[in-house]
Amino acid sequence: MLITCEVSLYPLVKDYEELIFDVIRFLKENNQIEVRTHAMSTFIKGNAKDVFTTLESLYSQPFMAEHTSALVMKIINKNLPVEAGFIF
Repeated sequence: MLITCEVSLYPLVKDYEELIFDVIRFLKENNQIEVRTHAMSTFIKGNAKDVFTTLESLYSQPFMAEHTSALVMKIINKNLPVEAGFIF
């Protein structure tokens, strides 16, 4: 099943920018998923198994273990055309 997952990372540290950039770089390294970033969140599109495996492996990365953070996800069971902008 193709899904679209919107994720927002909230690092609970003062210098949060680098952690956010590390996460986005990590997600974009996986060619099994499509990653689109927006000002407040990142959209991950692809096969459900690939998306969930990528998010699970994200938490085994050293840069995630170094900082406390909250990751909020919304999962839609459809391949939404987020690249076309927002849908009303």
